[in-house]
Amino acid sequence: MLACGLATLAQTADKDSLQASFLRYQEQAPQEKLFVHVDKTFYLAGETVWFKLYDIDDGGNTALAISGIAYVEVLDKDQHPILQEKIGLREGKGDGSFHLPTNTPSGYYTFRAYTSWMKNFSPDLYYHQQLAILNTLTETGASLPAPGIHDPETGAADSSRHDGFAIRFFPEGGNLVTGLTSVIAFKAVNQSGEGIACQGVVLDAHKDTVARFHTSRLGMGRFTLTPQNGDTYYALATAGPSTVTEKLPTAFLRGYTMHLDDIDAHKLRVTVHSASISGSPALFLFVHTHNRIKTVQANYLTNNETSFSIDKDSLDDGISHLTVFNGERMPVCERQYCKAPGKQMHIGVNTTAPEFTTRRKITIDLSTTDPAGHPLNADLSLSVFLLDSLQSIPGENILSYLLLGSDLKGAVESPQSYFADADPSTTEALDDLMLTQGWTRFRWEDILQNKKPYFEFLPETDGPIISGKVVDKRTGLPPAPVIGYLTVPGRHFKLSTALSQPDGMLLFHIDNFYGNKEIIVQTNSQTDSNYRIDVASPFSDKFASPLPGPGLLFAKKEPGQLLYRSIGVQAENAYRTAEKRHLLPLVEDTIGFYGEADRKYNLDDYTRFTTMDEVIREYVEDVRVRRQSEKAYFRVRNALFNTFFEDDPLLLVDGVPVFDGDKMIGINPLKIEKVDVVSHRYYLGPSITDGLISFRSYDGDLGGYQLDPSAVVVQFGGLQQRREFYSPAYETTAQVQSTIPDLRNQLLWAPTINTDAAGKKQLTLCTSDLTGKFALVVQGITNEGLAGYSVRTFSVQ
Repeated sequence: MLACGLATLAQTADKDSLQASFLRYQEQAPQEKLFVHVDKTFYLAGETVWFKLYDIDDGGNTALAISGIAYVEVLDKDQHPILQEKIGLREGKGDGSFHLPTNTPSGYYTFRAYTSWMKNFSPDLYYHQQLAILNTLTETGASLPAPGIHDPETGAADSSRHDGFAIRFFPEGGNLVTGLTSVIAFKAVNQSGEGIACQGVVLDAHKDTVARFHTSRLGMGRFTLTPQNGDTYYALATAGPSTVTEKLPTAFLRGYTMHLDDIDAHKLRVTVHSASISGSPALFLFVHTHNRIKTVQANYLTNNETSFSIDKDSLDDGISHLTVFNGERMPVCERQYCKAPGKQMHIGVNTTAPEFTTRRKITIDLSTTDPAGHPLNADLSLSVFLLDSLQSIPGENILSYLLLGSDLKGAVESPQSYFADADPSTTEALDDLMLTQGWTRFRWEDILQNKKPYFEFLPETDGPIISGKVVDKRTGLPPAPVIGYLTVPGRHFKLSTALSQPDGMLLFHIDNFYGNKEIIVQTNSQTDSNYRIDVASPFSDKFASPLPGPGLLFAKKEPGQLLYRSIGVQAENAYRTAEKRHLLPLVEDTIGFYGEADRKYNLDDYTRFTTMDEVIREYVEDVRVRRQSEKAYFRVRNALFNTFFEDDPLLLVDGVPVFDGDKMIGINPLKIEKVDVVSHRYYLGPSITDGLISFRSYDGDLGGYQLDPSAVVVQFGGLQQRREFYSPAYETTAQVQSTIPDLRNQLLWAPTINTDAAGKKQLTLCTSDLTGKFALVVQGITNEGLAGYSVRTFSVQ
């Protein structure tokens, strides 16, 4: 009895230890997801890509405020970015656009998005969406090779690729063990990475058939195998005229296997078997959904077997991770299980009629409710576009991504099909997907060793963090810690300081700014003239495996349709250039980073002098210029004691620090509009100065000040200024009868729709001159984390 009680206590302690280690890690390494609603997936060069970003907490699918900036890129087939932007996020939401240059080559491109914090983790966790772009100005057709088949673990070319197709095998739980029966899932893909139907047999070393298999859906299937000691196994698979031979994973002599049974609507059973295992017979099952612990169970092996029961109702919708630990708390088996969504937001979409004529106004009524029909406030985005052989309804949506795609390795083919119905074949296909593409976002070893995670990149909560490295130009090595200064000059300038680390790294925290700007980085030229600061790119240099795609860029059987699209894009760019380039106004902070100055001097209020020395002496009474050893030194009056400070203030010209008083005296005062003085000790990061004097030029162009030779000027992109989606109005007869063609295939893009307390919102749009079938795709999420998606179609005659 005593021994049994002690064993139970030990099990409880180990369970608690597993939970504590997991929770500690999650607190230190919160996970965020980005979902991007892209307006469509097929474009011609010269069109605009519109998108809405949703920054989601992986722990509850609620909006996350950890990041204030998202990085978005369009990558070519070689993973080189052709377009890059930074998008501001507010309360976890943001939107932007890419205008595709008219010289963009035809091809498949990858739209990806991530945050600074996400750069600490695998690039597989970034958001990825494939786009097709065709340049009809340079090509009349394109037959493009699809992205290659790559190993999902290493990103290298997959050694299992053969003429026609490739096949990979995945034992349930992770490994095959000699003498233990295991389920083995497989996936067969063509050279475009798409699942294909195949069938085959498994042969042992004597070429005897030990198993047969065939695909069930999207190239996936499963079979069982009991490997024998010393035997090796090969699969002979056939798809159409092609046949491939592939070696199965090698079986271990000792270890564990796991198998999941879907018992009924409420229960799952996990069965674990072992072979040749010495040591503690204790086993633990750890289950978490979206990094939230659902159950931790302990049990003992009896005759090398034990089982665990899981209540389905305790699991959240989406993918749960099931991990088996041995008595030494080491993970020995793992797999994923996906619970189809039972709780989702319903989005109702109603139009005034199912058919419309050209150049007519359409009213759209949206409603958002919970599963019980109660109204919900929701944040939505909506796209209305032409459906044809070139553009279909995108397969991925916010619901399938958050509950499925974001927790799986690689692209998910036809993700919407896994939640389409509750048919047993769909349920089995969903489980095959878990076995073939399931993976873990973290290393259990790091968690169990209580290793404090190291993060190279900080979350950008209140503005961009610009990184750089200071080196001694004479040696190329980092100097002793030194203060660096970074300025975004201009009328509304920004300034940040940072103290270098032993490796020379500098992290400048700066307020948001917009557009492509020149930034100036430097150290104090009077003491550090041999130092140079190199600014690093904020965009990620790590890449996931290329997304699979079809071999043909578009259907050649529709040349007329493509020609009409091409004419439409050219007409829209010719007739509506100004409207399509309209930017939404910015609300910029006009107060300097130092707040309200203690004294402000508008020099136009005084008689103008031609030297700065005279201006300071005659008008700026809180500043004094002294000369020592024929050099000029500025001093600020200490407002607290009414005496002048003894040390240097921070001198600025349009936000750029000036360390040489003579150069400041040499500035033409006729180019300076204002002088601000801070009459107290001023702290700016690691910089501490006796006051501050800020000279502002009329045009924000430094007023003719010549930068120090050691200062580095870099073009650096700020946040993208939002562009307004243009949609013409047809309210009057004159507007309807206008001779200007309206060949829009994108009728509406609305990224910021918020339903009211009654769950309602009404929008309007106008049809163009194009006829055909149009899709209305709306999706979004509530503050409580309920995601929803809806599609409606209408016709224009």
